Amino acid sequence: MDKHSACTTEAQHGGCCDSCHSYEENFIDRFIARHPKIEQLTSIPVRLIVGSVLFVLALFLRDRATLSFLLFLIGYLIVGAGVIVRAIRGFWRGDIFSQHFLMTVATTGAFAIGEYAEGFAVMILYLIGEGLEDRTVDRTRRSIDALNDIRPLVAHLKTGDLVEDASPQTLRPGDLILVYPGERVPIDGQLNEGTGFVDYSALTGESRPVAVNTGDTVMAGAINGQTRLELTALRDEQHSAVMRIMDLAEAAGKKKTKIEMFTERFSRVYTPIVVALAALLVAIPVLIFSQDFQLWLYRALSFLVISCPCALVISVPLAYIAGIGNASKRGIYIRGSQYLEALAKLDTVVFDKTGTLTAGNFTVVDKITASGVDEKDLIRAAAFTEQHSTHPVAEAIRHYADEALIDLDTIPAADKLEELAGHGIVAEKDGIEYLAGNHKLMERHGIEVPLEDDTRAATVIHIAKEGRYLGTFFVADALRDNAKAAMRSLRQQGVRTIAILSGDHENAVAEVAKNVEADHWASELLPEDKLSEFENMKSKTSATTAFVGDGINDAPVLRLADVGIAIGGLGSDAAIESADAVIMTDNVARVADMIAISKRTKKRVFENVILILLVKTMLMVLGAVGIAPLWGAVFADTGVMLLAVLNSLRAYYGAKSSDAVVL
Repeated sequence: MDKHSACTTEAQHGGCCDSCHSYEENFIDRFIARHPKIEQLTSIPVRLIVGSVLFVLALFLRDRATLSFLLFLIGYLIVGAGVIVRAIRGFWRGDIFSQHFLMTVATTGAFAIGEYAEGFAVMILYLIGEGLEDRTVDRTRRSIDALNDIRPLVAHLKTGDLVEDASPQTLRPGDLILVYPGERVPIDGQLNEGTGFVDYSALTGESRPVAVNTGDTVMAGAINGQTRLELTALRDEQHSAVMRIMDLAEAAGKKKTKIEMFTERFSRVYTPIVVALAALLVAIPVLIFSQDFQLWLYRALSFLVISCPCALVISVPLAYIAGIGNASKRGIYIRGSQYLEALAKLDTVVFDKTGTLTAGNFTVVDKITASGVDEKDLIRAAAFTEQHSTHPVAEAIRHYADEALIDLDTIPAADKLEELAGHGIVAEKDGIEYLAGNHKLMERHGIEVPLEDDTRAATVIHIAKEGRYLGTFFVADALRDNAKAAMRSLRQQGVRTIAILSGDHENAVAEVAKNVEADHWASELLPEDKLSEFENMKSKTSATTAFVGDGINDAPVLRLADVGIAIGGLGSDAAIESADAVIMTDNVARVADMIAISKRTKKRVFENVILILLVKTMLMVLGAVGIAPLWGAVFADTGVMLLAVLNSLRAYYGAKSSDAVVL
């Protein structure tokens, strides 16, 4: 990650040191950017090496006062140039009481009273802290920024019999592209024919290969296996899976937690206060008690350096960046640190059923044919009505028709087709109306269905033609293998209420709720009913409430939730746009992992805050009474900053997936 990116990201989080100051590109910045050699010469490692050499030489040549002073001064300017320039910038912008201002005043004051070595040592120790913090920020952001590396620069565009290389940016929906073995897929596309395996690890955090078959969608950024793939582009590059995730990752730095905003407000009030106290620390002993001016000026300078709130303002946003980076390694993308913090306080988690707790792989397990209706006519009517629907139930019915030797290619296209959310589908051909849906759809059209008391745990799809009931299909969806274990992990993470809201048949939802031991469930909900039910549940708790769904039909509820979590978000536009967090795989256990990461991160934040405030308070008292010398105070202060940075970095590491209870 380049310096500009790092600074921009950190500025959004309220950071305060070199790697996290508010970056504004000016003439000097543009000049350095155009001259890489100068940028290398002004890098932190080079400045540290040169500064350290000059510091040692100056110490050895102390008997030659003028030469020693010049070496100290030159080294001080080399090492502290960044701090001094930012202090001047802040002064002209009205940000007088910044940590850079404190450092500059304290060190120039040290030079003014003849403490050259201590003033220089302050800047060296501070630069060491900056360098280590830079490395920490780079590490914690690496898993997100690595998305840039999975964007292929070349796509193989097929036009007729010709294949030519083209930029993915030029591709448009409908273009044919070839992906050779070992290459990354340049753009979201549909597999035209054949089979293959792709590796989505860069997007999902899981390295196992995924099988793809004719008609399947293959996402940009996936690595192709051993078979050449021919794809039809579904989207342009800007709307591909990789770009959508990158946009989500970029948004992670723009929303702050309450504690982050508190530390910013705290530093704005705190800094002027400590400057005033430092002034009083000189004025009162000298003017009232006639004490030695140089002695109390030295103590005031120590007090100023120690009081710098940098460690506090760095460690809080850095811990949240580390937590977000930890989640992204596992294919979990969280839109901002405020949502990461909210996850630590989850009391209620509400799940959609289909495709979330269940696999979404529907199969027709039974059917009933009305008296006097030919079985083939029932299947053909169902296949005709469901022919264009993307719902998994529709796919199950089409597959069943195919197995029943119904040639789907001979089924004509509908003249009119309307899909009613929460009801079903109404289709029309040559003036004849066809219906496929639940009992609400049948009631809406005045069709009597003799199956109201059926207790099978399956989704029920009734079929009607010209106002006549033809029969019913029972479509079942298996519970995900890890769903029960995932619910147990949620309980271990402190979630008190687990609920299921679904538009599915009552018996099907009840069966899933029983298997996962849900506390509450509701079935046959229209989108507006689901929203109302969720609002009701949310009003009953003062803690955080999350909703977990596929992000397609659940967008309103995802937006309403304190934390909207879209699962299986790979390729789902609605998921990424509506949710506050996106789990790229279908692994529902990752919800518990998210909570574990958030709690781990929050724990690191509070550890840092307590450690920094305790140490700073102690050092400020010692500096004020003259026990802590300037360089010793800075060493201790820099030490606590480094401890806070390293502790924040611990939020980047944590439990492996599905081992969420380990903190």
